[in-house]
Amino acid sequence: MAKIGEHTVSNRIVKTLDMIEQYKSLNAFVAVHRETALEQADRADSAAQAGQQPGLLQGLPLALKDNIDQQGLPCSAGCAAYLDRKPDRDAEVVQKLKQAGAIIVGRTNMHELADGVTSENQHFGPVVNPHRAGYHPGGSSGGSAVAVATGCVPFALGTDTGGSVRIPASLCGVVGFKPSQGLVSLKGVVPLSTSLDHVGPLAQTVAQAAKVLSVMVGKPSEDFLTAAGQNPSGLKIGVLDGFGLDPDPPVSDIFADALQVLEKMNCKLEPVKIPGLAKGLGLLANIYAPEAAGYHKIQLQKRPQDFSREIRADLQRGLDMDPRKYKKAIEAGKALAAEIDQAARDVDLLVSPTTAHPARPIGSPNPHTYLVFTCPFNLTGQPAISVPMGSVDGLPVGLQLIGKRNADATVLSLAAAFSAF
Repeated sequence: MAKIGEHTVSNRIVKTLDMIEQYKSLNAFVAVHRETALEQADRADSAAQAGQQPGLLQGLPLALKDNIDQQGLPCSAGCAAYLDRKPDRDAEVVQKLKQAGAIIVGRTNMHELADGVTSENQHFGPVVNPHRAGYHPGGSSGGSAVAVATGCVPFALGTDTGGSVRIPASLCGVVGFKPSQGLVSLKGVVPLSTSLDHVGPLAQTVAQAAKVLSVMVGKPSEDFLTAAGQNPSGLKIGVLDGFGLDPDPPVSDIFADALQVLEKMNCKLEPVKIPGLAKGLGLLANIYAPEAAGYHKIQLQKRPQDFSREIRADLQRGLDMDPRKYKKAIEAGKALAAEIDQAARDVDLLVSPTTAHPARPIGSPNPHTYLVFTCPFNLTGQPAISVPMGSVDGLPVGLQLIGKRNADATVLSLAAAFSAF
């Protein structure tokens, strides 16, 4: 092994693994790759000593959500029915991250099949919010958010079907970015909904998220790293209304303060009311349920006892759904996208709270309220990011910035500037 010094990759990975052990009680990881991570770190140090050109993510620790494939390793998507599933190749995003020099240190806990927003997993146990014991971190990418929030890793991957990157980012006080639909490959990712799924980074900073996005995209049409370092001014921002749910009063107050910050950044704010946003949650349910059921149908028939009761019922609902209802929801989603395009034609970005309220105790009812502000933008495929904007009694909440489709760089630019203000 190369000598472990203060600034070596090996030293960084040892510290990462020690921190994962330190925060083990939060249950963020379902698997830790200690031996392979140390071996990769040693190779990275040897390459550096040999003068080899480093990759963009050279030697940086990374955690993967458990529904993103790694060759030859169990990839269960948080479900006991898939505990023996071992993919024969890495997901495309994993291939790119490895090529850039990232060291994958483990797989993170999640809501079963990514079908939920609390990460209260019935098979691996619940993920715990690092800001308060007994509270959930949001989901479904809760383990990835906790891994980042505790400082175990600078960034992690999650997936987002209705808010599953942005919601845990909001509730854990980190950055969570859902790119434009189609920008990042889904090949090798266990689907919840082929129409709505996105892969995105959770990170400690917007610049880190932009760096990971650049790698995942490969050859981006826009320079995400440059965008995250810019200081935008004079943008027109539409303040969204029409979700059909008001934020809790403390969140509304924090949001009002965030809007004042945007004004101080010389952004021009104007109200944008889109009544169709209130339909988002219903449309989401009628699209993802039959698509998820179609993918998991065979395994559900073979091993029904290995799905939790909640997820089993959800999949059965999808199997029983009238196909006409699904088709109608798809068409309504397209109509919502057109409505948003029309209402927001004169603004550069849209803004809202990410979640209507902060994290709640594990086992709390009605978790679907977390989805109300995030899920419409899975239907439309727009890029959206959650950045920390404050806390309610020590529990973080996020600000959501939404861009026009394929204007990911603009979203990253404003998010970075807001975070630094």
